[in-house]
Amino acid sequence: MASRTSAISLTRTMVALRRRPVGRLSLTRLRPIPARMDDSFSLGEPAKRRARPVKTAKHAAPRARRSPAGGLERTRYILGGIGLVVAAFLVWGFMHFMSSAGNQAANGEAAEIGAAQDVQAQTTGEQAIQTVEGLATTGSFGQITPEAMKRDEPTYSYTAGPSTGPNNVSVAGTADGVGIAVLSTSGHCLYAHVSASGVTYGTGTTCTGVVALKASAPAWPNPA
Repeated sequence: MASRTSAISLTRTMVALRRRPVGRLSLTRLRPIPARMDDSFSLGEPAKRRARPVKTAKHAAPRARRSPAGGLERTRYILGGIGLVVAAFLVWGFMHFMSSAGNQAANGEAAEIGAAQDVQAQTTGEQAIQTVEGLATTGSFGQITPEAMKRDEPTYSYTAGPSTGPNNVSVAGTADGVGIAVLSTSGHCLYAHVSASGVTYGTGTTCTGVVALKASAPAWPNPA
């Protein structure tokens, strides 16, 4: 029954289609569905998503690691440079100290030598003072000349001009007194003025008996 009903229904449908105008569409153009194909509708395979390229993070170039040996070597160089600077400073300080000490020693030695030379000139002057005082007891100060002093004390030389050394005495006699001058090797000139009132002393650069007549100090300065 079912098969017959289906056939009848199909026949009726086809008759109806033939009677109904279909415009441009004709049944001759209708083609049966191929056996291999079915009436199911397929949209095909789903499109495959294109894989996005993985962006690699840009990393900074790795820093070169300093090896412990290189750092130690650099530290040694730095310490060595500092040591050289300190050593140079110490050497300079030592040399400066030695130079200062040497200058002080040289100045001290020069002062000692100058003092010894002044002592020698003072010895000569003191002997000349005694000679003048001895001659004054038998005559006047005006009669005391270099020649008279040479006869009385021949150990030294005497002159009316400038003294030329610690053993040479410049003599200038007046009625009021006698001036004597002795040049020390240090360059100092020692003065003495012998008069009836006593002896006065002095120092200067012009080493003559005439200048020594103006001496007024109570004593020669002590040698340094």
